[in-house]
Amino acid sequence: MITMYSKENCPWCDRAKELMNTKNEPYTEIKIGRDITREEFMEQFPNVRSVPYFRINQMELVTFDELKMYVENPVRQRPASL
Repeated sequence: MITMYSKENCPWCDRAKELMNTKNEPYTEIKIGRDITREEFMEQFPNVRSVPYFRINQMELVTFDELKMYVENPVRQRPASL
């Protein structure tokens, strides 16, 4: 299952949710400012500077393009090119 960290008024977050819904990919959304504070997010992920941010088990996918490649990859692993 994918965990997506997002925020309000984020077009890339909306695109990511649309992609996962289209591909019937289960995910959990954690909204910064609602489910977790900005400070808690920054403490947990000090090197992450943008959303959406995705975690799949111990794997991190930082961009929408990485998410798209993962969702469309039948092997279900992070593409070697990333």
